[in-house]
Amino acid sequence: MKDNTKLLTIITYAILLGAVSVLLNDMGEFDFNQFEKFQNWAKTADKSEHWFTSKNAIEWSYYAISAAIFFWRGYLIYGFSYFLSILKEIENGNYFSDKNIKYFKKIGSIFINYTISILVLRFLLTAIDGSTFKFIRELKGEFTFLIPAGLAFYILAKIFEKGKAVEEENDLTI
Repeated sequence: MKDNTKLLTIITYAILLGAVSVLLNDMGEFDFNQFEKFQNWAKTADKSEHWFTSKNAIEWSYYAISAAIFFWRGYLIYGFSYFLSILKEIENGNYFSDKNIKYFKKIGSIFINYTISILVLRFLLTAIDGSTFKFIRELKGEFTFLIPAGLAFYILAKIFEKGKAVEEENDLTI
């Protein structure tokens, strides 16, 4: 079993490293100078112009939503890091530990929160951008995977809770 957990740990580290590098690459391509431009615009803006319809406000909204998407992608990577903790517990022989139950619930929660938040943010981006929002198209890919995976991790946590109770009961009878 230890060989399998070592292999799974290596694979998890590789996935995390790949995800972090993609996130950092995307952040590197993002124009973070936009915030400075917005501050300069705020100082020189025409006060008679309605703020919500100005070009700079729309650009600022796009910037803020894009930054939020970066945050949520980092949060998803953080969720994947819980797999390492689970593998560590399994390697130590603590299959049905309270920590594993807690980690499975956290992973499920992070997957579901990420998916809902990204869906809302993408809807807002399309509203700002003026393009059409196709709900079914947005649900493809990661969305069709992460919601069921999040629910599966919640179910797995419940299974582990039951397994822990059976294990404790079994230990008492011996």
